[in-house]
Amino acid sequence: MKNPESHTSGFICPTSSLCLLLAAVTILGLLTGCNTVPRSGQLETPTFSTLEIPNPAGGGWTTYSSTRPYEVLPTRGRVLRIWFYAPGGSGFSVSLRAPSGVLTPLTQNFGAPEPPETGYFRIISLNTALNPPLYTMQIRAPLSLADPANFDVLITNSSVRTDVTDSSPLIVPFAQRKVFTVTVQVVGNGHVTSNPPGIQCGTSAQGRPMTPCSYEFGAGTVSLNPGANDLNTTKFSKWGGNCNPNVQVCTFTLNGMAAVNAMAIFEARSVNNPVSQCPAAPLLPGLRWIDIPGCATGNLAGHPGITNPAVCDAAGYFCCEPGPPGSNAPRCGGTGKIESLPDCRRNAPNGMLRQPGGCYEVNSYP
Repeated sequence: MKNPESHTSGFICPTSSLCLLLAAVTILGLLTGCNTVPRSGQLETPTFSTLEIPNPAGGGWTTYSSTRPYEVLPTRGRVLRIWFYAPGGSGFSVSLRAPSGVLTPLTQNFGAPEPPETGYFRIISLNTALNPPLYTMQIRAPLSLADPANFDVLITNSSVRTDVTDSSPLIVPFAQRKVFTVTVQVVGNGHVTSNPPGIQCGTSAQGRPMTPCSYEFGAGTVSLNPGANDLNTTKFSKWGGNCNPNVQVCTFTLNGMAAVNAMAIFEARSVNNPVSQCPAAPLLPGLRWIDIPGCATGNLAGHPGITNPAVCDAAGYFCCEPGPPGSNAPRCGGTGKIESLPDCRRNAPNGMLRQPGGCYEVNSYP
């Protein structure tokens, strides 16, 4: 009887003409990738093509085309799809490897609905027009896994034959980094956002709640940026929790920290005592800090009594000058002053104003 994994293995030709016919069928199968299971030895290891995972925030899928560890946590539904090349007629075994090294074998699903907590793998398409064929496999991690969104995928080309050895596994490092939870609490009339995006906590200038205040990030650097909702009446005061209270932007590196808790405190501004301490210039992608702004640079004659250089508060740089009777600029100390915009014209043509940092230029260095 023919082995189900090979069209010709173990079959004895009764006639020479039938042997020729079987040989032709075998060659055709090899050319089309339909019959490449060896008579003996080790099976061919599947070759990675593409990984696809659901977008964490919902709405479609994200595709990756390399075998680096994928920084894609958390993943909705514990589901991913992997495209890989393998000989036609191959059978597969799939395991998930936790960071501890423990393997969780998955059973193959052939289309029947699975309970929501179970794990499985399923071949959902096969492109035999390619040589070798391209398989699409869907994988769902079981909820019983210690960390069902943090594992390596191991796909092995396997055989039930005793004279054939299973292939080495294709290892897809789906998620080898830990998830860190960052939680922010806002006290007062302000809000906090994060870079990379995730945290939007506090209230907007219109008084609407901003969420979320808790977000899961992978290992790396995260910055928390405070913003007062009404610069005339409110200022950012200080940080609490895991943040340095003496900085404007709270930046930390998530590596060994299991969680980060930050508190942003905003307080009422005194109109007679505006903040004049400038925060450290934040790092902006693709830009390099060059200078603090000037005030009315190149047109001072039309602005008598203007302060130069500019002064700062939590929102960034501003300029003050005497105003008409009845003028009142709280950032400039109140009665009799008006506020003017700073600029970076003295750094022309490269200077550009980016609040709250000041003057930047395009970073031309790699």
